[in-house]
Amino acid sequence: MCFCDCYAPAVVYWDTFPVARKRHFCCECGSPIDVGEKHLRVSGVWFGEFQTFRMCMCCSDVWSEVSADIPDLCICFGDLWETVGVDYEYAAAK
Repeated sequence: MCFCDCYAPAVVYWDTFPVARKRHFCCECGSPIDVGEKHLRVSGVWFGEFQTFRMCMCCSDVWSEVSADIPDLCICFGDLWETVGVDYEYAAAK
């Protein structure tokens, strides 16, 4: 998902949309992902370290929309709302 010039792409990468078996928190907005909620889970190896990121469906939808609209835009995990701005944040909340 993030392929910025300043960051190396993942060596191994996959994403899934599981249903949470325990409570997690969205890496973008910080909202809880409760048991039973579908969410985006992205796992991979960056800089030799295995990492997993989880996004609520709202943030996942915004990420997908922005990525489709602006393919060259780099959005690193945890920086979605800083990158796209508050206009998207307010639209997603509605």
